[in-house]
Amino acid sequence: MTKPSHKLIPATEAADRLGVSRRTVLRLVDSGHLIPAIKAPGLRGAYVFTEDEVARVKQQRERAPAA
Repeated sequence: MTKPSHKLIPATEAADRLGVSRRTVLRLVDSGHLIPAIKAPGLRGAYVFTEDEVARVKQQRERAPAA
């Protein structure tokens, strides 16, 4: 069994791992497809994600048929 990873990564690293832009990461958050572990306070507060959450979304995107 794989041990869950609770390491936190910023949105820019999440974008790199997903192979998308930072803006697309924000769209994924807005649509509820990517759940941040932390959202810093304020209107422009940064999002931080767990490695597991980013890996989950990456796996889903790889399985999804190309549109």
